Amino acid sequence: MKSRLIHALLAILLPVMSAMASSYTIYYDNSSTQWESVGIHYWGTPQTEWPGVEIDHVDGDIWAYTFPSAPSGVAGFLFKHATSTGDAFQTADFSKAPVAGHIYKGAGGEKGKLTDEGVYNGTPAPKTATVTASPKTGTRFSDEITVSLSVTPSVAIYYTTDGSTPTNASAVYSAPLKFNATTELRTLTITDEGVEKTQTFIYTRRETISPVDGILSTDYYRVNPDGKTGSNRTVDTKFTKHPNTNYQCTADNAFTNWTNDDLICQGVARDIASAFKGRHEYPVIDSYAIFAAYDSDNLYLGVQYVYAVWDEGGDGKSDNDRHRPWMMDGRIMLAFDLDPEKEFEGVLANGNTIWDADGKYNVMRNGTDCIWLGNTKPTVGVPALFFPDANGTTSYDAPYCVTFGSEPFYGVANGLLPCIEHIWGQNSLGYDPEELLTNDGFTDLIGEVARDKHTFYEWKFPLSKLGVTEQQIKERGIGVMVIDTYGQGAIGSTPYDPAVFDNANTSYSKDPSTSAEKEDMDIFTFKHARIGGKVSSAISELPADNSMETPAEYFTVDGLRVNMPTSGLYIVRRGDKVSKEIIR
Repeated sequence: MKSRLIHALLAILLPVMSAMASSYTIYYDNSSTQWESVGIHYWGTPQTEWPGVEIDHVDGDIWAYTFPSAPSGVAGFLFKHATSTGDAFQTADFSKAPVAGHIYKGAGGEKGKLTDEGVYNGTPAPKTATVTASPKTGTRFSDEITVSLSVTPSVAIYYTTDGSTPTNASAVYSAPLKFNATTELRTLTITDEGVEKTQTFIYTRRETISPVDGILSTDYYRVNPDGKTGSNRTVDTKFTKHPNTNYQCTADNAFTNWTNDDLICQGVARDIASAFKGRHEYPVIDSYAIFAAYDSDNLYLGVQYVYAVWDEGGDGKSDNDRHRPWMMDGRIMLAFDLDPEKEFEGVLANGNTIWDADGKYNVMRNGTDCIWLGNTKPTVGVPALFFPDANGTTSYDAPYCVTFGSEPFYGVANGLLPCIEHIWGQNSLGYDPEELLTNDGFTDLIGEVARDKHTFYEWKFPLSKLGVTEQQIKERGIGVMVIDTYGQGAIGSTPYDPAVFDNANTSYSKDPSTSAEKEDMDIFTFKHARIGGKVSSAISELPADNSMETPAEYFTVDGLRVNMPTSGLYIVRRGDKVSKEIIR
């Protein structure tokens, strides 16, 4: 009796199991979201690259997706608009593996809840021919892009490039397509059984912003914003040693010492090499903003580091302190421009860069004449200022190497300055570095982690060590740039310099899962942020418009266009007239 029962069950289950092994399909109910086309993004094993892949329309509000292999290792998924991105065009995450044959429903709205509605009993998913495009849809380009198409199973690919719906009378794909303008590529495939499938691929040409005189000024990158060059005042720094701890020394007053009046440079988050390759790496060294002040005795600096890159494919956001810069014996590098008549590359007489025994990595050709190197753990090692000798090189010997004695002069504080209300960065990790030259794709990341997850460093440099005076800073000014390092090479900088991204997506020689920026030679040519002195406008010329009816256009003194100006000094263009105006 038991044997006959087992055979009966196997007769029922084997065809089902066989079908599941060859086809693992799930469904989506689009009735609440009402997207014109639907896509899916999933992560784990297997996984899709963002923004995911377009799925098939079955009937009415029902869409379907068949996985290329059994998704037993998929950790989660979401449905989205097939071509648009943003919270309004996607469901919330569903943090479980999908169940074959089930239908899922999005609630609508921004990241509306995704629910499992159980087994789908309607029309089954059609057997379609799917087109794959390389590069993927959503890719942005600067000048020209070449797109290749393939299809499985092999059938003709009909296509249009003007956004119109393709038919079997449209052009047939036979060779890679070249686009030099924003293009909506639409394809049509027809199987031998007559089942049709249309897909859409979007390729967007970037509107890049050209750096002016060695400075990139966008809505997000801001060097000496509104002409600010730091404050001429004394900062109440207080440093306390904490032996036998990772952080070693704290900056106790840091979060009450600095305001927006002291801001001399704002960068963006996620502008380090690990945002492109090596997202699993800790700690995270990502400088975001520089604050400065000076008096008759000291130069005071504050640098905000932000935690906006994490192991999105594994452990996620750190729930401990392992992301902190002070969790490793790394280096912090500050490049100074102290004297307009001097410059050096930051290279030792043997051709190696400072602290590097085997090569040349971070080379300065931007007016740098002094480099400070210290440990990410304050008071560890022998931090020092390095100056050029008569040959334009430096050494570890006095007077070219200047140390600071045993008293602490810099320290760390965990958190985000109260005056920082936004942390601007690219919307997703793994973006193209050229996005940094635009105003597109940035979002406010301040809500991604708690404010206390970020890290702030504060310094007190005696002017006598730097070899400058208060009067010199007031009259001619000095410059500073923060170099973010991981390994031996630079992985980012504030102010921005594109040198740190020329190998961002290239594999590191010792570990292909991380970036070659850790070991390549980066030549810095972009300018420092200025402290003291006067900052000239980054606008060299405003094109005239002879129509006096043209509305007024407002620009900050560093060249940033402002749509809704508040109080401050602005360069204003009205028709063919350009003037400076103060709004109170």
